[in-house]
Amino acid sequence: MSTNVLDLVVEALPHLRGGLGDDSATFTARLLYENLGLDACAVIDTERVLAYVGRGEDHHLVGGPSLTGLTHKAIATGQAITARSREEIDCPVPGCPLTSVTIAPFIVRGAAVGALKLYRAGTPIAEDDEKVAVGLARVFSVSLEAAELDARSALVTQAELDALRARISPHFLFNTLTTIAALTRTDPGRAHDLVVDFAEYFRDSLAQHAEFVSLDEELEHVEQYLHFEHARFGERLHVAFEVDPRARLALVPVLSVQPLVENAIGHGLAPKGGGGTVRICAQPDGDGTEIAVSDDGVGFVHPKPSSGNGIGMDNVNSRLTKLFGPASALRITSALGKGTTVAFRVPSLMPAAAR
Repeated sequence: MSTNVLDLVVEALPHLRGGLGDDSATFTARLLYENLGLDACAVIDTERVLAYVGRGEDHHLVGGPSLTGLTHKAIATGQAITARSREEIDCPVPGCPLTSVTIAPFIVRGAAVGALKLYRAGTPIAEDDEKVAVGLARVFSVSLEAAELDARSALVTQAELDALRARISPHFLFNTLTTIAALTRTDPGRAHDLVVDFAEYFRDSLAQHAEFVSLDEELEHVEQYLHFEHARFGERLHVAFEVDPRARLALVPVLSVQPLVENAIGHGLAPKGGGGTVRICAQPDGDGTEIAVSDDGVGFVHPKPSSGNGIGMDNVNSRLTKLFGPASALRITSALGKGTTVAFRVPSLMPAAAR
C-alpha cells in the first residue's frame, strides 16, 4: 500500500484527542477513505453511526443506528471481525453494494466505545486492510483513552474552581459579610472571630487540591461552612449528623457533600426563613457507602441534578458519574412543602486512589 499509514495516524490523532465525536469521526473517516482507496469508511460509537463516507451512504445514515449484527458483535466482544461476502455482512437493505468489511473496535479502559469500519465493494478485504484497520484502531484507542484522561483532568481542574465558587458563592459571601457587619454593632467580639474564621475558610478552600478525601475530612469542611450559616440563622437552623463511624473512612470526591448542604440551606430552608433541619447521613452499603443530605424545607417539583437548584450541584453530579459511572449519580427526591433529599453512593476505594 503506497500511502504512509503513519502519516494518516499523525494527521488524525490531534482530532481524536478531543474525544470520539461527530467532528473527529467525520475527519477520520474521510481521511482514511480518501487515502486508502476504500469503497466506504465508517466510524461508529456504541449507539450510532458518527461518520460514513462512500458507497452505501443512502442507507448507512450518519446519526442512525448501526445496521448489521456483525457490528454489534464486534462492539460486544471487543474483537476485530472481518466479513468477505455480502451474506456475512448481512446488511438488511437489499442491493447494498458493499461486499466485504473489517470492523476494528476502539477499546478504552477495557471496553469498546466504538469502531472503525473499512469497506470494499466487489473485491474482498485484503489482509493488509485488516492489519491497517486493527493497527489504526489500537492507536486511536490510546488517543481516545488519553482524551478521556484529559477530560477527567479538566473536569477535576474545573471542579476545584467550581468548588471554590460554591463555597464562596455570591449569596454565601454577601450573606456572611452582612451577618458580620450586623454583629459589629451588637457583638464586636463575635464579629472579630467570624472574620478570622472566614479568612481561614478562604485559605482552606484555596489550598484544597486533592481529588479524593475521607468522608471525615469532607464533613469537617461541612462543619466549617455551617459555622457561618449558624451565625446567620441562629437557633432556627438545626443540623443533624447521622454518620456511621465506618463510613467516615470512606473516600469521596472532594467537595461532594458541602455543596449539597449549601443547596439544602439556600434552596430548601432559606425560602421559609431559614428555619428547619438539615440531616446529613452516611452508612456502609455493601461494597460502598451511601450518603444523603436531607432538609425539611420548601421542596420542589420534578427535581433533577441539572435543574439549577444550587451552585455546585451539576459539578458534583458530573464528577460522581465521571469517576464512578451512572450508578453513583445524584438521586433527588422532593415534595412541595415537605423537603428534599439528595443522595449518592460511592464504591469502596483503596487509599491509593486518593493520591
